[in-house]
Amino acid sequence: RMILIICGAALLVACIAFFIYEFITYRNISRNELATLGRITAFNSSAALMFGDEDAAEQTLLALKAHKNIAAAVLYNDTGAILATYPDTIPAKESSPVLKDSSYQFDGNFIMGFEPVVEQGKRVGTLFLKADMQTVYNRFAVFGMAAFSFFVVVLLFTYLFSRRLQRSVTEPILYLAGIARQVSSRKDYSVRAEKKSSDEIGELTEALNAMLTQIERQNDEIRSLNATLEEKIVMRTWELQQANYALTEQNEFIQTIIDSSVNVIVVYDKDLNYLMLNKMALQLYNKKREDVIGRHVLEIFPTLENRPVYQNLKTALQGEFIHVEAYRSEIYDAWFENFFIPLRDKDDQVDRVLLIAHEITGIMQAKEKLQLLNTELEKSNRDLEQFAYVASHDLQEPLRKIMTFSDLSERNANNPEIQKRYLQKISSSAERMTSLIKEVLNYSRLSNNNTPSFTEVDLNAIVEQIKDDLELSLNEKSALIECDRLPVIRGIPLQLSQLFLNLFTNSLKFTDKTPHITIRARPLPEDGLQGDAIANAGAYVQIIFSDNGIGFEQKYADRIFSIFQRLHAVDRFDGTGIGLALCKKIIESHGGWIAVSSEPGKGTSFFLTLPYDPQRNPAISREATHENDNSLTR
Repeated sequence: RMILIICGAALLVACIAFFIYEFITYRNISRNELATLGRITAFNSSAALMFGDEDAAEQTLLALKAHKNIAAAVLYNDTGAILATYPDTIPAKESSPVLKDSSYQFDGNFIMGFEPVVEQGKRVGTLFLKADMQTVYNRFAVFGMAAFSFFVVVLLFTYLFSRRLQRSVTEPILYLAGIARQVSSRKDYSVRAEKKSSDEIGELTEALNAMLTQIERQNDEIRSLNATLEEKIVMRTWELQQANYALTEQNEFIQTIIDSSVNVIVVYDKDLNYLMLNKMALQLYNKKREDVIGRHVLEIFPTLENRPVYQNLKTALQGEFIHVEAYRSEIYDAWFENFFIPLRDKDDQVDRVLLIAHEITGIMQAKEKLQLLNTELEKSNRDLEQFAYVASHDLQEPLRKIMTFSDLSERNANNPEIQKRYLQKISSSAERMTSLIKEVLNYSRLSNNNTPSFTEVDLNAIVEQIKDDLELSLNEKSALIECDRLPVIRGIPLQLSQLFLNLFTNSLKFTDKTPHITIRARPLPEDGLQGDAIANAGAYVQIIFSDNGIGFEQKYADRIFSIFQRLHAVDRFDGTGIGLALCKKIIESHGGWIAVSSEPGKGTSFFLTLPYDPQRNPAISREATHENDNSLTR
């Protein structure tokens, strides 16, 4: 039935296609014939249009009478006026269409067209033709009926033939299908089909029986093999279980070794997602394993994007082994020695990266301590060199005077007055040498690392004690002292007393007017920190010690803190040149720094910066806040 439907549909489509093709082809032929007739008639009418001869024009159109399908013809001159028509009784609406250029088109059962009349390259008029297609359409209707009748007859014949053919083809096939269903449902491969013919169906029957015979034989072989196969499967399963157990045990052993490592061990895939981390890595990251595995490194630590670790991981993915001897972690406050090792697959392509990080914080701290000791040693060597210079110059100068005046005194033994004056010179030189040696010993003690431990020191008490010790000198010079509330810091009381004693002594010594000393204290803002103070990130207080003394030029600001450096002659202002060097040493031993600002004739200001605890000194913080508010108001 399906074949019949398909054949009928194919035949119907072919007939329809042939009919349509013939219809379109004949329409085109009719239009081309009308166009040819139009060109011939237009050529024959050119002379009549040139001379306006209506009789000649009508005779030309009358020749169209031989063509039965010409329904109308009109000849127009170049102004659009009608010169002749065919037939004479043509309706008015057909004799006055809109003039067009050469074109032919279908309009219902008619073909209409315009043909320009040209004489010597000049258009002298237009020919209008109208042909009737009804006769052609009637002929095609008869042809269609005949084709349809032929289609019905062929379809009927095909149906009768397929009915007869079906019984000779489908019945044996249905019989074989029944045998196949019987074998499939019962799993009985001993069933055989009966061969009823020697044609293709018979060959199909023999092939089916041969297939059943082969399947039956293979089935018997399978049954015989199943008995031993089950035993082999059991044995193989046991072997696989043992292998899996050994592999699992080995993996657990390896994982135990990795987790027991003191190094950070991490494996990343080619997209830099975490594949494996040991316990040390999880402890360092402060993460759980399930929160990290499978996630991208920047998803866990976004701050690493522009850091060397992330760049090294990407470089290792390119196949390059990277060794970073020392790297300070952004995740954990520690130093590490990092190894970025590319891992390759069986095709020798890098698909993972192994990161091994060995903590070297202790080594780096020892290295920093060694560098600090080397720095201190270099500084001590410089101090020693400077001391050697002083020993050969400053300390020898009083000795030379003693030797010189001793020799002069011996030569003038008979002159008591001169000898007395020389003895006074010798005594003065001895006192200066004693003072120098004492100051050198004080400076040397500060250079020694065996300093006393720090305690709480109230700088207000230190200043008051210095004022009491210098009471006679202060009263003698009518000195005026203004002092803010000073902080309590951690330090060495004796050294801090020496610090302020030297500053007070200098202010009283280097002046030619009534001394005016001011001491101010303020917290140091973060933008004022320098050196190690930035790394320590602690709080610092700045104490400003100012006087109205003789001052000095600012270009000597660094020189005055060097040992035995003086800006004035000894005969004008006595001293050893060690005092300010001692002050710098004391400040540095307390973790701070000292600076100076001065101008000749306008006094000097020393800026002492020391670490302190703001919570221990709330008054200092409140005063600083009040000063900031006042500065904003101003």
